[in-house]
Amino acid sequence: MLFNDGRAGFLTTIIGPMFSEKSGELIKRCKQAQQYQGKKVMVYKPDIDVRFSVSEVVSRIGLSIPAHMLPQDLSVEFVRQRIYVDTAQCDIVAFDEAQFFSAELVDVVQHLIDEGKMVIVAGLNLDYQNKPFGHINNILLFSDEVIVKNAYCACCGRPAMYTQRLLNGVPYVEEQIDNILVGDKESYEPRCRLCYVRPKKNK
Repeated sequence: MLFNDGRAGFLTTIIGPMFSEKSGELIKRCKQAQQYQGKKVMVYKPDIDVRFSVSEVVSRIGLSIPAHMLPQDLSVEFVRQRIYVDTAQCDIVAFDEAQFFSAELVDVVQHLIDEGKMVIVAGLNLDYQNKPFGHINNILLFSDEVIVKNAYCACCGRPAMYTQRLLNGVPYVEEQIDNILVGDKESYEPRCRLCYVRPKKNK
C-alpha cells in the first residue's frame, strides 16, 4: 500500500532476515509508484554496503533501482540537510539496509513524514545474535504499515525469520559486541526457529 492524499506522510517499514527480499520489496514498491502513480522517488543506502553496486540498490533476484549513498552517521547536520534538500521535490523517500544508519535516522524519517512524504524503510530487525539491530525497532513504533518478510531456511526449507552467521560454513556461536560484518552467502544464511543456533552468552 502506497497512499498519500497530500495532507500527511506515510511510513512503510519492511523487516526480516537476510535473503528475504526486503530490498526487492522496496524496489518493487518504488518502481510501481513511479510507473503507475507518477511519483518522484529518491532511494538511499549506507556507504558501508557496496556488495552489489555503489550506485544502485540491487536485490538477489535481480531487481534494481538507482540509489545515493549516505554516511552511516547521520548526526552531522550537513548530511541531514542534504537529505531534506535532495528530497524536497520527491514524493517517496526510501532507505535500504537501514539498520546500519545511526540513531538520527529516526528523526530524519519523522521529519520527512511531517513534510508529507511517503517513506519506505527496509532493514534487518534482528542481528545474527537475535538482538535488535540498529534503530529499526524505534521506527517500527510509528510505522503506518509493517511488512514482515520471511526467507527459507537453508537447513530444512521452513519459513526463516533468523539470520545465522557462519564461520567456515558452520554456525558462528561466539558472542561479540559491535562486530558488524557486511557479507553474503559466504558468511550468513537464513534459519527457521528449529534450525537457528544461538550464540553463547558472555559470562
